[in-house]
Amino acid sequence: MLQAGSGRSTDSCHAISTGRRQALAGVVGLTASAIGGLGVAASPASAAEPNTVATGAMGRIDVHAHYIPPEYRAALEAAGHSKPSGMPAIPPWSAAGHVGMMDSLGIATAMLSISAPGLHFGDDAAARRLARHCNDEGAKAVRAHPGRFGLFAALPLPDVAGSLAELAHAFDTLHADGVVMESNYHGIYLGDARLDPVFAELNRRKATVFIHPTDPYCPCCQGQESAVLPPLGYPYPMIEFIFDTTRAVFNLILSGTLEKYPDVKIIVPHAGAAVPVLTARVGAIGTLLKLGRNRAGVDAAIRKLYYDLAGAPEPVALSALLQVADPTRVLYGSDYPFTPAPVAADLAAVLDGSPHIPPNLRGAFMRDNALALFPRLAQA
Repeated sequence: MLQAGSGRSTDSCHAISTGRRQALAGVVGLTASAIGGLGVAASPASAAEPNTVATGAMGRIDVHAHYIPPEYRAALEAAGHSKPSGMPAIPPWSAAGHVGMMDSLGIATAMLSISAPGLHFGDDAAARRLARHCNDEGAKAVRAHPGRFGLFAALPLPDVAGSLAELAHAFDTLHADGVVMESNYHGIYLGDARLDPVFAELNRRKATVFIHPTDPYCPCCQGQESAVLPPLGYPYPMIEFIFDTTRAVFNLILSGTLEKYPDVKIIVPHAGAAVPVLTARVGAIGTLLKLGRNRAGVDAAIRKLYYDLAGAPEPVALSALLQVADPTRVLYGSDYPFTPAPVAADLAAVLDGSPHIPPNLRGAFMRDNALALFPRLAQA
């Protein structure tokens, strides 16, 4: 039987063996054993507690870190997202616990944001209330731990009017450092003209936008096949998050949104996702078909973006990123708590020893580039 509009059979969407499902469920378990699937060597010590990273005194600035207020956790569970994006569970979080993890990794400041699947579950009024609650709770954490946290405010998109009101509250009352935007909002991708009023206001404020991927919007990916994994048979963060980020970034470029709103500063997660390896292809086809975005224009747009190093970028993704990105716009990210503390510690240690990061750029990637983007952190 064909799913409506999918172009493929339901059986083909579900054709994954029980053994593979069990293996994938194990890979995404919230334990330190997950680092084996990330290409990082596990150690008995890392399974017990985070490593103290050699560069801890450097004072990393973490631009990819999440928080989970209790009411947001309850809203996720009520909306059927107790296993968000196919991950095993919503991880525990507290501000005090987050600070303890930061101390063990040498993180001076973490910029808090709401992760996937965002906070709009079909009702505009409920999304507005939840956005206000999450942003107020994030601001409380910032105030309670001076200098340790920053805040990327969440918006109740695709509700544009509600988002404009929340932007004003976030910046004028809470003094947020920027906003987090999901790669798509119920199929409305960043770069869609329906989001122009929000980007116009962000541009007026010269705001920073942190993009976070969310569940892909396609017939094959909708609904929940089982209590363990999404319909495709693996958690979306494993593969689909990378593609959804990439689609959003290139849509921002090809739609002309970045040119229209040049003062918005965009942070792309996960070492640029698949953007670095597709940059030449997009530029070449854009030139060939005269799509208004030639190779030089695409290259320039890519170099204007910021990129975090969350996930497992070493060695392939990091190498690709550094071939297209401006090295003054590369930033550190842990993805805590969705990346457990022991895994985040090992990934940070791998970055600290990476041969792809020249010694003169290590401090820039871990701290100095973020200070240039968020000058208030230097004062804090």
